[in-house]
Amino acid sequence: MYQSPIKVKLSSTVIVLLKWKNSKIPKSFNKKPLKNYDYRVMMVKRSNDIKFLPLSHVFPGGAVDENDNSEEWENVIEKPIPSNLPIRISALREIFEETNFFLDKNDILINNKNKSIKTTIQKLQNNLMNKETSKTNNFLLNFIKESGIKLKLDQLYQWARWITPILGPNQTHRFDTYFYITPIYQYPKSCKIDGSENIEMDWFSPEEALEEHKIGKISLPTPTWLTINQLSKCHTIDQAIELAKKRDSLNILYDPIITKPTIVSTTTNMVSQERYQVLTGDYIYEKEHQQNQQPFTSSSSSTTTTINPNQKNRLITRSSIGDLNNQFSWIHEYQNNVPGSIDCQYDGANTISPNYLKK
Repeated sequence: MYQSPIKVKLSSTVIVLLKWKNSKIPKSFNKKPLKNYDYRVMMVKRSNDIKFLPLSHVFPGGAVDENDNSEEWENVIEKPIPSNLPIRISALREIFEETNFFLDKNDILINNKNKSIKTTIQKLQNNLMNKETSKTNNFLLNFIKESGIKLKLDQLYQWARWITPILGPNQTHRFDTYFYITPIYQYPKSCKIDGSENIEMDWFSPEEALEEHKIGKISLPTPTWLTINQLSKCHTIDQAIELAKKRDSLNILYDPIITKPTIVSTTTNMVSQERYQVLTGDYIYEKEHQQNQQPFTSSSSSTTTTINPNQKNRLITRSSIGDLNNQFSWIHEYQNNVPGSIDCQYDGANTISPNYLKK
């Protein structure tokens, strides 16, 4: 079996969908009336101090830590115990750390009418952010135990898994990130940004997020951009959850290979750059996989198969100003003509002509 030369870390990210109507949203968000959708998606803006993709708008999440793997978590989770429990626990913890609410039983665990709970929650937040003391204390597990409440995490639906591509010789690790979707139907009053890893929190419909990215107001990394495009065909939260359940059953995996880090064209006065990320089923991806036996892919058979050289499943990122280092100039495009692919319906989506404009 092929072994990745770079350490791979498990992580999670959560796509929180909020049913917008009657949710009593704080006026500070100053949102326009919602059009074409009945939900908005939580997104956070990463701090400029973050090394990877600073200032990008992403879904909250982070790496699975040792405490998330404790077998004692099964004692505070309602049965049947859901699959990949440590990854779900990391999703629970990261959402709480970054946005101060719990994915389940939030109104009970953070009771705003109980003045003493605010002190307890702030202490818990401080303890979790202290990575040194967290190594020897499972603060979140102890808090849940003391509450006497059992959590139910089966409303986290696995939308996809994304593996960080190999980026270069100095790369120290890759992430195997589980993208979960979960619906909420009331705005969590305790919700606030952590102010360290992330500096802003906002709520967007798929259309709003794609438009803001298009005009360069926010920057969406390719996995986030593709996920928003996929959601853009779901105009109700019920449609989104039905699609999430279907995708959950398929265990969809994206393990991109960067094949053309920078392609410089001087055919026009403005220099353009492109970055290709090829995915499972793409001719270049499958050819590369057969040669190198890349890990993680669903195409792990050693049998050589004939692949149509015109077959594409790829993400292309260009710069509107000819500088891929400027993430606010990114123009993404998705191509997929792989027969039977669940994502071929998004073929042709791009930043200039977003998916929600296509019939």
